[in-house]
Amino acid sequence: MRKFVPYVRTAEGYIERVSYAIFNASDDSLDPYVHAEPLVGWPESQVFWAKDAGPSVGIAPLISSHGS
Repeated sequence: MRKFVPYVRTAEGYIERVSYAIFNASDDSLDPYVHAEPLVGWPESQVFWAKDAGPSVGIAPLISSHGS
């Protein structure tokens, strides 16, 4: 089972990581989160958005910090 963390992108392009809403996904399907975008300066390296542009919700495979 993979863990994901949600991200939110505003109309202005600001991105927020919603760290309190981590969830498990039981399958490998990312549908409807199919628009990949690299992340820089965040714990995860890539996010998958529901919409290619504009305001959207996205998910990123959780990068766990072992030992903390």
